[in-house]
Amino acid sequence: MSKVIEEFTAQRITYETSLPVAVVTARLDEALSKGKVDPTWWKALAKASSREEVEEEMHKVNGGKDFTLFSALPHHVWLNGWYGRNDTPETHLYTFGNPLIAQTMLQHDLRAGLHVPPRLLVLQKADRDGTTVVYILPSSLIAASVGGRVNEELKKAAEVLDEKLEKLVQLAISSD
Repeated sequence: MSKVIEEFTAQRITYETSLPVAVVTARLDEALSKGKVDPTWWKALAKASSREEVEEEMHKVNGGKDFTLFSALPHHVWLNGWYGRNDTPETHLYTFGNPLIAQTMLQHDLRAGLHVPPRLLVLQKADRDGTTVVYILPSSLIAASVGGRVNEELKKAAEVLDEKLEKLVQLAISSD
């Protein structure tokens, strides 16, 4: 048995907006088709026996969008219960992805699956005057060096995910 510990640096991206948390989460919910996707869609995907069937199932699920919501956890709800209060700023953790995007990275290194699907944290500011959106830049996790070597093909694929995630965040926080 062996154990290897490698240090690496990741990049955390933080956006501040004056938009209320309800607006930001509503935009994310819409973009990720929250409540519109059959939660058993993974079962159909697991039965696919070809690339074409996987693509077809994903198109049924996301209608051609970049991402599908996997889960949305409202941490503030259980924190309020834990602390016996009801004033915790809203805190939503979104996990979302797309197997068609994931496979572009997993084909180069299955360890990329540790960081796919990506996550996004939406925080109501403590003064309730705006929202903070935080995520880890996917390529900084997925394409971190292994054994002192960066897989350039993996890095390129992960940078595509970076761009798609940035587009999603901008959609959620842009002032109209």
